[in-house]
Amino acid sequence: MNPHAWIYVDAKIDAGIEQWQFETGAPVELVWRGWRKNDLKVGDEVTVEALRAKDGTHTASARMVTLPPGKKVFSGAAGDDAPATTPASAPSTTHE
Repeated sequence: MNPHAWIYVDAKIDAGIEQWQFETGAPVELVWRGWRKNDLKVGDEVTVEALRAKDGTHTASARMVTLPPGKKVFSGAAGDDAPATTPASAPSTTHE
């Protein structure tokens, strides 16, 4: 079983606040794609590009997240034109 990370957001709308939840890829995928442990903190303002759940709830599969300093990171959503799972700069290993 592969765990996925979730981002919970209180979104400001005209009528007040909506609570949303965004599913991302597994933690190891997020690290491969540029996320770092302290990138996202409670209270940070973020922009999330996502595919909404078909059931119409405030649930979505996150695709791209723009973090507070403007850093954009891919979230590891499935079925997407995502960057390669392992970036070119990742160390490679060989087995003999």
